[in-house]
This record gives sequence, structure tokens and C-alpha cells, in this order.
Amino acid sequence: MVSRNDKEERILNASIKVFSKRGYDLATIDEIASKARVSKGIIFFYYKKKDHLIEKAALKSVPVDEISGVNNRNHNSAEELMMDFGLSFLRKYENPDLRNLLLMTIANKERYKQIDIALRTMCFQEMDKMFSKLEELVGATVPAPVKKAFFGSLLCYVVWWNDNKVNPCEYVKTLTEKILFAIKGGPVNEASLGLPSFSKEPF
Repeated sequence: MVSRNDKEERILNASIKVFSKRGYDLATIDEIASKARVSKGIIFFYYKKKDHLIEKAALKSVPVDEISGVNNRNHNSAEELMMDFGLSFLRKYENPDLRNLLLMTIANKERYKQIDIALRTMCFQEMDKMFSKLEELVGATVPAPVKKAFFGSLLCYVVWWNDNKVNPCEYVKTLTEKILFAIKGGPVNEASLGLPSFSKEPF
């Protein structure tokens, strides 16, 4: 017998796949029901309307839990913290459906309150905690442009996932080195902290 939790999980996983291919507006409950191998009525039993399912699926694409997990772990160096953060972030998006969904989720943040809250939690609360830990480890203030460059570079890797010529570990390692160089007094400009190149190097 299939449990309630198993059915809900099946519906949610199916919705993530359908939404990632069709978008939030074009995807239908019929398609999701077919993919989940349940009736349309069962979906509406668990999720009273399509918007509730959209919010639930969208929240799965936001890495709040991953970033929170990094913040709750102990790190012996700035390098270790940044590597943990970068790899935890990128590993989530090894799943192409979650990659597509993240971009749609960001685009729809103003339509859904819970999505807006999750993105704000990720970008402000959890990111701020991580950078506070980083500042303690390096003994210096991290300038706002450097913070944005770090997060923006990770996001660019996700956006151009299939065009990246370096694996996530190499990418995060090089990104970490350059960010720490900038924090310790190196130049903060397009050449040193620009968007990734997708030929040989992460910058």
C-alpha cells in the first residue's frame, strides 16, 4: 500500500519535472497527474489549487537547506568554508530539473509570497551568516561587491551548466582563490572577479 507521504512525494517530484519543462503557467495538473501516475483528484486532495503545488515545487529549487547546512558545520579555514558552500550549492543543481526550476522561481518571486520569503532568506539571512563566518576566519571585512561576485559566479555556473569546461570542484577551487585574494587586498574589477569564462578557466 502506498503511504500518504509517498504519494505526496511522487506528486511533488512529477510536478518538478513537468514545471521545469513546461513552465509554471503552461504546465497542467493533468500532465502532472499522468507523470505521477495518480488521479487529478488526488493532486487536489493534497494541494487545494495549482498555485500551492507551484510554491511547493519552487521551494525545492531554492538552496536554503544547503546553505543553512554549511552554516551549521564547523570550518577550520576560509578556504574550507568557501569550498563547502560552493560545492553544496552546485551539487544541488546536478539535477537539470532543479536548474531550470531555479531560474523560473527567481523570475516568479513577486507572484508567490513563500517563494519571495525563501529567496530573501537565502540571499540575505543565510548568505549573511556565511559571510560573517568568513570574515571571522580571514580577520577582514568582505566588501559587498565581493559577496555579489562570489554568489553571482556560482549562479552563472548553474545558468550555463552544459557549457562549463571545468568541473564544479575545479571551478569552486579557483573561485575561492580569487575571492580570498580580493578580500586580502587584490583588485576587485571585471578582470579579477568577472563572470565565468566557459572555455578553460572559471573566470
